[in-house]
Amino acid sequence: MIPCKPTLLFDQERFCIAHCQHCQRLGLTFQNLLMGFTRDEFIALCRTLHDADFEQRSTPMPNGESYLVINTGHPDIQFSLSRTEFGLLRNGLLHALRRLNLYQQLKNQAN
Repeated sequence: MIPCKPTLLFDQERFCIAHCQHCQRLGLTFQNLLMGFTRDEFIALCRTLHDADFEQRSTPMPNGESYLVINTGHPDIQFSLSRTEFGLLRNGLLHALRRLNLYQQLKNQAN
């Protein structure tokens, strides 16, 4: 078995996205949640957050703060994000997606 060889696509405090060069899966750590994605699943999550409008889709919670619930592509896992968390996750995912696409273009040019 060949071990994973992750390439960091995004790294901030309590938020990291890495892409394994061997199995091609993407790992996302956000706060205390760790999730794995295929490339297509990851792109779908990025599109979902890119297209989401916090103001239109968020719901007030009992603590008085509004939260946006986002499906992750995993049937039993959703993100419940405050406005700040939504911005962090959205920006990090889009940054990672740009890097992933750039690495793919460089790899294609090298071949």
